[in-house]
Amino acid sequence: MREIVRFKFSAEVDHDEIEDDICLAIFCAECLYGKPRIRLEVGGFLVSNDGSCCVLDVRGQAGEDAARIMSGLCTARVGDGAFKVERVAPA
Repeated sequence: MREIVRFKFSAEVDHDEIEDDICLAIFCAECLYGKPRIRLEVGGFLVSNDGSCCVLDVRGQAGEDAARIMSGLCTARVGDGAFKVERVAPA
């Protein structure tokens, strides 16, 4: 099932750092599941210009794990209380 996972940051975060983290999260999930499965289960991502928000299109377990890894990276970068994760219904 397809879901959009949105990460919203209350702390000031650099756009490039967030983009690097989400790419790293997807790569880590790819190491676990392989490139073909990631292509099927991660529909893409988008980081806002100011770095205050990013979204990940999740379409299966590999995508879910990429989102979990991203959550861990966000915790390491900004701290547990400086971001929140929401699931948004796809349009």
